[in-house]
Amino acid sequence: MPDLPFDLATVDWITVATYAGIAFLAAIVGNIIALGNRFAASVLTALFFAVFYVLWAYWIADIVAPKAASAVIEQPAATSPY
Repeated sequence: MPDLPFDLATVDWITVATYAGIAFLAAIVGNIIALGNRFAASVLTALFFAVFYVLWAYWIADIVAPKAASAVIEQPAATSPY
């Protein structure tokens, strides 16, 4: 295999699989709704991908794993011994 400019071991495969699943689901829904019209199916697929991505990234992710920023614990300020 030729030298790649990145290491495949550093790829977040769960994210890749999630996006692929969202795109697949969007393609299925877009094709079912378009009823054979390829242009309408491609437009609907793009629209459904955007909708499913926003749902996954901003709604479901907050339910499953709350943002780390809300879990930050404030450290007491260091006092100077002088």
